[in-house]
Amino acid sequence: MRSGLRGAILAAAASLALISATAATASPGTALLDGIPQRGTVLGQKSATVTLIQYEDLGCTHCKTYMQDAFPTIVRDYVSTGLVKVDFRGLGVVTRASAPALRYTLAASRQQKLWQVAELFYENQGKLNGLATDKGVTRLVKGIPGLNATRLVTDAKSLAVRTQVNAHAAEAVRRSVPGTPWFFVKIGDAPPKLVKPDAYDGEAFSAILDDALGR
Repeated sequence: MRSGLRGAILAAAASLALISATAATASPGTALLDGIPQRGTVLGQKSATVTLIQYEDLGCTHCKTYMQDAFPTIVRDYVSTGLVKVDFRGLGVVTRASAPALRYTLAASRQQKLWQVAELFYENQGKLNGLATDKGVTRLVKGIPGLNATRLVTDAKSLAVRTQVNAHAAEAVRRSVPGTPWFFVKIGDAPPKLVKPDAYDGEAFSAILDDALGR
């Protein structure tokens, strides 16, 4: 009887450990991205002629609203179908955890996993102070297939990533970006055009992207 009880307890503990280890891959945001190509900061097919450029801050609550309410529609209806690609521009100013979270996210771009890491930071935004650390991000990303957490932590401290952070900030200044989220649409080789959605929902962005696609 005691042996049977001990076995049941060990089995339950193993089950809980497995659930914890795979929590990141089971998240709605990361599952949404399955099978979609990434190249650095860009999500979507290279052949897509329309690019949505989004300036965001991982500590910004309005950015989280956009990512929850509009981004799934954009990915499902436009990115996964090869019509649109999305380009990430990170700013790290809203909270004290925004800057390190941005560095980890850009570091993930070197493994073509930027969008999964960004999604997980948004889903856990209330815990960002604890997650935007070497130990915290290692715990956060452990369920993302193909992502090397040790390399992620190392790359986040690299000169290349810090240069990328500065480049995003400088570009935002040149484009007079006043805050986040902020959006531009680029059609082919034309200069990016500022777009101002009526709301951070799928309907508003569908109207913007349909217009860019000439629908």
